[in-house]
Amino acid sequence: MADPAPSDFTDPAFLAAREAAMRASPAPPDAPPWRPPSFADALRVSEKITSDYRELHRPGSVDVKPSEVCAALEQSGVKNWMLMGLHGYVGYMSDPRATQDVDVLVPYSQKKKAVKALQQRWPTLVVSELEFVVRFKDPGDLDDAGQPKVVIDLMLPWGKLHEQILDQHLFDEPSSGHRIPTLEAALARKYAAMVAPYRQFERKTQDSADFRKMVKYRGDGIDRHVLEQLGNMVWENGGQEILSFVDLALADKQFPL
Repeated sequence: MADPAPSDFTDPAFLAAREAAMRASPAPPDAPPWRPPSFADALRVSEKITSDYRELHRPGSVDVKPSEVCAALEQSGVKNWMLMGLHGYVGYMSDPRATQDVDVLVPYSQKKKAVKALQQRWPTLVVSELEFVVRFKDPGDLDDAGQPKVVIDLMLPWGKLHEQILDQHLFDEPSSGHRIPTLEAALARKYAAMVAPYRQFERKTQDSADFRKMVKYRGDGIDRHVLEQLGNMVWENGGQEILSFVDLALADKQFPL
């Protein structure tokens, strides 16, 4: 007997049958998301997760915290820095998560002073200078290939979007005192990562989840005009697409990635 023809898993009939079958099963309980009361609280949760991981599983590693990176830059007189990556937008999410590296953006004029400040604070870290980023790696924490893991990325503006964000779309967050991107800037950065052709797919799925969480939690505070302008700095037709991504997130629909 011949094997049955394989199913087309993108066929609307197949998807409708799957939907009906799943709806016929009892729905599991779904607790409402915990919402942090402030950016500072969200950042503390993220820091604690990473610190606990390092203490339990990487006892020889350097526990670099985003709050300590910010303090080192401030105390050294570095101007116009901004937290980027997860630590820059964790307060926009309903449930904070963790990451093992700290991303901070500075203008080229502040690069030397920022590098010196971080080297003085963490002298055991190995410094690697690239075109748009200075990486600080921990020789006490190696990856699967036996290479030191990056714990700080001192990022420099590359392209119009990052120059604009550092110039006009940041503010001093009152609960923590840290300088972070506006909601629109955080969403534009996530959108840029989601559509980047060189980014690994598994990282894009995390980007998509973070984008959705920010929209769901803070969607009523989005300035769509500003977001469209920033989207157009990602690529020439990005403005309308990023707005469509916001609408898809609100409607619980897939992104076209």
